Amino acid sequence: MIPTHNDALFTQLSPFLVATADAVSAADPAPWGLATRWHLDPQHMRHGTFFELLQRLDQLTFGPEGMPMDKWVFYGAAELPGFIYGFALDAAQLTVYERSFMNVPDAYTGPVPLSMYIAIPMREPGAWFGHNLASLNRQLPERRLAHLGSITKAFAMKAFGCRSFFGATQWQSNALFIHTKFGPLGLATAYTPAHSIPATLTYTFAVDDALLRAAAGDPAALVARPAPELWLDASDIDTMQALQGELEAGQRLTLVGPPMDAGGRRRLPIARRLPIARR
Repeated sequence: MIPTHNDALFTQLSPFLVATADAVSAADPAPWGLATRWHLDPQHMRHGTFFELLQRLDQLTFGPEGMPMDKWVFYGAAELPGFIYGFALDAAQLTVYERSFMNVPDAYTGPVPLSMYIAIPMREPGAWFGHNLASLNRQLPERRLAHLGSITKAFAMKAFGCRSFFGATQWQSNALFIHTKFGPLGLATAYTPAHSIPATLTYTFAVDDALLRAAAGDPAALVARPAPELWLDASDIDTMQALQGELEAGQRLTLVGPPMDAGGRRRLPIARRLPIARR
């Protein structure tokens, strides 16, 4: 298996895959040699408690941001058309506090998810949209789950066989520290009124094994990054809208690195490339 930012994770956590029986064969059962321990079929009643716990994981991650998912969204937008990959441990390994924190029923003995990545296949073969990344790294510091989010996303994308990738997140989101580990991100939108939070960017990149390994923490995998031409303040709506205007006019923009926090402000490095030729 490849080296990662935190190899100790694999001494306590094991991978799970949520997919229907018809879809599971399309996923790599052992990305980089790490065998998937649990397959959870959303169309089987016996996994009902696990899916309650999966929603609890989502609530703990996105509830404070006001964006938790209903279970029907899990089912209709993720579990049927795509996959959910993540890391879990046996319920018997949980402390009393952790069982209460995760709302684990007393009689439950199955896997308890501590991270997940949801991706949905798009129309183009090999193209996927990243729908949700959740991790309890910060909520369970005693578990020492550092880098669990980026490792989960990298292994999930490897398992899904992604070749082209799209994602959406907010300019203020801490998730950008994870997403930018996957290399420079081409911007499809810089301001997105179609989203519930318009100050959302849509990003894309061509997936290769080196990028996934680098994001997971393999020191042998290097990522080239162009120099930024401007720094976007994460609260500057006017500049977001101006950049969106550039994109709609054919300019190519790239988020070239992680956010930088200083003086109570968050800024993000942007580079321009040659405009897309218009016909």
